[in-house]
Amino acid sequence: MSLIALSAALIAALWLAKILYRGISLRLRFRAMQAHGLPVPEPHSFLYGHIPLMKSLREGLPKDAHDTYVHRKLTMNWPKYFPLQKKCPPVIYLDLWPLTSQPFVYVTSPETCFQLTQQTAQPRHSMFSWALFPVTGGKDLISMDMPTHRIWRSRLNPGFSPKNILSQAPILIEEVDIFIRQLKEQAGKDGAFGNLINLYDRTVALTFDIIMRVSLDLDIGEQTRGPTPILMALRKLISYVKGPTIWSKLERWTPSYRQDVTLNSKILRDSLLPQIKSRLQPDASSEKTVIDLAVKEYKNEYGNENRQPSPDFINTVISQLKRCKCWVLYEINKSPEVLKRVREEHDEVLGSDAKLAAQVLSLEPHKLNSLRYTTAAIKESLRLHPLGSTHRRGSRGFNFVCEGTTYPTEDSVIWTSPTAVHLRSDLWPRVMEFLPERFLVAEGHPLHPVKNAWRPFELGNTRCIGEELVMVEMKLVLALTMRELDFKFDWEGWNTLQRRAAPPDSVEGEHIYRVGNGIGSVKDKLPTRIRLI
Repeated sequence: MSLIALSAALIAALWLAKILYRGISLRLRFRAMQAHGLPVPEPHSFLYGHIPLMKSLREGLPKDAHDTYVHRKLTMNWPKYFPLQKKCPPVIYLDLWPLTSQPFVYVTSPETCFQLTQQTAQPRHSMFSWALFPVTGGKDLISMDMPTHRIWRSRLNPGFSPKNILSQAPILIEEVDIFIRQLKEQAGKDGAFGNLINLYDRTVALTFDIIMRVSLDLDIGEQTRGPTPILMALRKLISYVKGPTIWSKLERWTPSYRQDVTLNSKILRDSLLPQIKSRLQPDASSEKTVIDLAVKEYKNEYGNENRQPSPDFINTVISQLKRCKCWVLYEINKSPEVLKRVREEHDEVLGSDAKLAAQVLSLEPHKLNSLRYTTAAIKESLRLHPLGSTHRRGSRGFNFVCEGTTYPTEDSVIWTSPTAVHLRSDLWPRVMEFLPERFLVAEGHPLHPVKNAWRPFELGNTRCIGEELVMVEMKLVLALTMRELDFKFDWEGWNTLQRRAAPPDSVEGEHIYRVGNGIGSVKDKLPTRIRLI
C-alpha cells in the first residue's frame, strides 16, 4: 500500500510540476511579448496574468451581464490599457492561465479579421466542437473539419439560398401572422397599452416554428401549442453548451449530465427522424425545404436516385436542424425618427393599407428587397448587438501582419468577436448612435462602413448559412407589425411585478442588455406592453 501511495504521490507531483511549468512558460512568454512591443494590455501580473484585469473590467456591470461587455470595455477604452499605443491595436493578447490552458489572441480590426477568416481561413478551435457536443454530437457545421464542412455546406446551400428562402415567403408569413395575432390579443383596449408580456419567448417560438417549417415542412406549433417537447429538449441540451473549463469538464462526468443528454437527444431524434426518413423515399415529393434539397444534392453526388443515405447523413441533418428580433424591435421603437421612416417606407412599398401587407408579400415576396431603409435598420441593430463570434486555432504557420508588424499566433486560441470591431469609434463615427443611414450612404461618405468591418454573421467560407433566413424573417416581422402595433418596454413595471426593491439593472444606461453564457439572451426576456395603432 505504501508503494501505491508513493506512486500516486509521484504522479500527482509530476502533474502539478507540468501545470506549473506551463504557467511559468506562459508568463515569461508574455513578458517577452511586452518587451517586443506586442499589444499585451496593462496591468499584467506575473502571478495572476490578466485575471485581475478581467475582474476589474467587470466592475460596474450587472452580475448577469454577458462576457461580451467585458471585452467591449477593453477595446472601447483601449488607451487606458495600451498607454504606449497610438491607436487601438489590431489584436490583443490575453493571459488567463490557469483558467484556460492557452492564451487568447483577441482580434479587433477588419484587416486582421479578414486575414483570419477570408484571406487564409484558419481551422476552428476544438473548443467549439467540445462545447457543442451535447447538442450536435460533433456533426454540426461548426464542429466539422474543413473538408467535411465544404461537403455539407454544398448540400445545405441550396435550401438556404436567397431565391429558395423567398420562394417560401407564404410559409414564413403564415407563422409571422400567428405571432402578430397573439401580440394583438395582448394589446390594451381603447388605444391603451396592455399587460406586460415577455417578448423574447414569443420571438423564440416564432423563429423555431419557421426553422422547422423551412427545414422539414414540419408544423411544430410552438407558438400555439408550446412549450413543445422538441424545444424543451433542445433548451436542456443547450444549457450544457459551455467552454472547456475545469468545472464544465467535471460536469460532463456526472450521471445527471449523461442522463439529460441521452434522454433529450432521444426526444429530438424520435421527433425528427420520421420526417427525415419520409424524405428519403424514392417516391417522395420534390419540395423546397432544406432537407429535400440536401437529399437531392446527396443523391446527385452519387449518381444514384435509389441510393439510401447512411446513418451518418441522417445524424448530421438532425444536428444541422438543432442549431434578433428583440434587439431590432427595441432599437427602432426607441428612435421616433427611425420608426417614422420605417413606416413611411412600408406605406410606399407595400401600400397604405397595413392590413393588406401580408397578402401583398405572399403574392410578391420580392418586394422585401425594396425595403432598403428597413434592411439598413436591421443591419444597424446587428452592428450594435452582434451575437456571433468565432474561435480559430493559432499555429506557427499563421501570423497576422498589419502595418509592417507581425503578430504571432502559435499555441493560442484566436478569438474574433464582432463587438470588438462594431464598436470602435475610429471605424464607426458616432459609434453608439443608432444610424441606419450608415448602410445607405455611398462609398466615400464618412458614415459608410469600412470594408470587412460589419460582420455579425462572420465572413468567409464559414459565414453563417442561415443569414438570408434571418434577414427575411426580420424584414417580415417589421413589415407586418410596425404600422399596426406600438411597443413599450417597461422594466420599472416588470420590477414592480417581481417585487424587486432595487432599480432595474442596466448597462451604460440601457435596461435591455445581453445576459447569460454562449449566445445568451435578453435581460428579463424583454418585458413589453402592446398597443394597437
